[in-house]
This record gives sequence, C-alpha cells and structure tokens, in this order.
Amino acid sequence: MPVLILAVLVGVWLVSQWTPLFNSEARSVKKFAEEMERVYREDKYGGKTPEETYDLFISALKAGNIELASKYFEPYAQDNWLETLVQYKKENSLDVFILELEKTRSKWKKVVTTDSNITAFEYEVIIKENTTAISEGDTIPIPAGNYTNSTELHKNMNGVWKIYGL
Repeated sequence: MPVLILAVLVGVWLVSQWTPLFNSEARSVKKFAEEMERVYREDKYGGKTPEETYDLFISALKAGNIELASKYFEPYAQDNWLETLVQYKKENSLDVFILELEKTRSKWKKVVTTDSNITAFEYEVIIKENTTAISEGDTIPIPAGNYTNSTELHKNMNGVWKIYGL
C-alpha cells in the first residue's frame, strides 16, 4: 500500500511539473494561430478577380512602389517577395521583370480547377540556351527547352484575390 501511495504522489508531482509546459506551448500555438488569422482577416490588398490583382501588382511595380506590390501576395510570402523586389530594384532589373510579367499575362490560358477560390493560368516558356536562375541563394541550372509554367491566385476570406505563385 505505501508503494501505491508513493506512486500516486510521484505521478501527481510529475503532472504538476509538466502541465505548465504543455499549457505554455498550447498558449503559444493558439497565440500564433490567432495572429495569423488576424493578418489574413485584415489583408485587403487585391482585386475582385485574379486578373485584376495581377494587373494591380504590375501597376504598383511600374510606379516603383515595391512595398505595395509585395502586398498582392499571400501574407506569408510578402516579406520574401519584398526582399526579392528590393533586390530587382537595386540591380536595375525591375523593368525587365515587369516586361516578363506582361508577356506572361498575354499568353495565359486559364486552367479549370475544382475550387472556386483558386485560379491558375498556364503559359509556355521557351528557353533557347542553357542558363541558370538563382533561388534562395542557390544557383539552379535551367537547360534549353520548352516549359509550361503557371501563375496561381487564391481568393482570401475577404473576397480579394492574392498571388500564390508566379
């Protein structure tokens, strides 16, 4: 019987020691989820159609407002795109990027999706010579050839369309 009492006391002590850790972690997760929901709920940047959002994005770039342009992306991607656009501006390659986006837009073919909150457009890209691209600091080889790329936009909870991927 004393062993059973000791085991219960040890069990109670262990629970009392670990519970605050679990509660703290649960509170952190809940706080993060609430913050993300707030960010998405307050995000009003975008158009009433996917095409309008894309056009607003290009217009912001043409005006040199890269901060505004980055806001047309999904919230989780905005900081990365702002960093990318700052780099393009520093390298004086923003105009080339804008021309590429406009050329891409002119070749779009809408892809049928089963979700009315997702729209994708495919387009053909022809790479005439082997080249490379830089992504997240890594150099990626791109062999010559014909490629099909896509631009995807998602409708958020406010009914505005956000760029998900270029």
